Amino acid sequence: QSSGGALGYRSGLSDSMGAPRWRLRGAARGRTLAPGSASVRLERTRPSRVSRGCGSESSSVTPLSRATANARSSWAPRRGRTFRARASSSPARSGEESVSSVVAGMFASPLAFGVAGIPLVLATSAAFSVTRQVLPFTFASLALASVLVIVWLNVTNDVFDSETGVDSEKVESVVNRTGQKGALFWVATFLLACGLSIFAAVVAIKGQLAAGAMLLGSVAIGYVYQGPPFRLSYKGVGEVLCFFAFGPLATNAFFLLQSGLRLPCLVEHPVALASSVLLGLTTSAILLNSHYHQVDTDRATGKVSPCVRFGTRAVSRAVVFVVADVYCIFGCCLTTGILPRTAIVALLSLPSALSLCRLVLGSHQDKVAIKPAKFFAVRWHKNFALLLSLGLFLS
Repeated sequence: QSSGGALGYRSGLSDSMGAPRWRLRGAARGRTLAPGSASVRLERTRPSRVSRGCGSESSSVTPLSRATANARSSWAPRRGRTFRARASSSPARSGEESVSSVVAGMFASPLAFGVAGIPLVLATSAAFSVTRQVLPFTFASLALASVLVIVWLNVTNDVFDSETGVDSEKVESVVNRTGQKGALFWVATFLLACGLSIFAAVVAIKGQLAAGAMLLGSVAIGYVYQGPPFRLSYKGVGEVLCFFAFGPLATNAFFLLQSGLRLPCLVEHPVALASSVLLGLTTSAILLNSHYHQVDTDRATGKVSPCVRFGTRAVSRAVVFVVADVYCIFGCCLTTGILPRTAIVALLSLPSALSLCRLVLGSHQDKVAIKPAKFFAVRWHKNFALLLSLGLFLS
């Protein structure tokens, strides 16, 4: 900062050493820039030439200092490079993103496709192991409807949470990012209507009323999980609801629509039931690992999450129990013939399961270190379900 108030930069070496100076170019010169307010473009200027005689400063420069100066000058920014002056300590501002860009980003989120697509992929592979056929048009229609419903669920969860203040410190909340709660709610409602319409069309074409009722029940669970006046997640039963919504209901409904079989066939071909139970448990593990770092906020807003009710240590042990339970049920299904022998490839997901267990057991009290637990659970969920799907296809 010069005496005139202009923001300037130079390499810190004297002109006599041959180091380049850097100055502001154009209109930015001679003006004070607030942090994050403008782009600063720097240009290289020639050092002033000082003759070696007449007692100039350059006469005292040694070869070693010249080498040092040349090395330092190579670190300086290249000609024409643009820099932004930002204050690292300035907080992120909310309400600056548009609703359309935020919702579009949720469609591209791997988490949305993972949660929405994996039950359909697993159900399709289970149907293939029974009927030896895949229905591409049905698969594509159900995939589109599932993504629409999942985006509705994620958006409205943030909208409803904003009413209670539980997401006041959640930077990734779509309400905090846009500041337009009403617009988000109506956009999400439109997406839900589109998804339900596609589900209804597929159910009507297939004549699978039981599958339609199961899908409708899964969507209803998604609402009572967070929506008023129910807000069952605030009562600590969100993980149980998640198990039934994504496991036995959605997965078996997709199985019936993809296989063309009727509801009693779920007992005759228990591969779908077994797969749905395993998938429900891995999906519930994602939700179970989402509460460690927000215990204080949940308690202040009256949300009785498992971590608030039982403590983080008990929840971390419950996660390990769920992981062990999944592999125990999986082993029983393999030995009894409910799942084909090729499904043993699902054991390749064990490394991601062990990583999750190590993290939650060792860092459950550290709010910063435990934050990735949800993403560890998502990785294990995806690895196990996709490998199980592969094993069913290989059967």
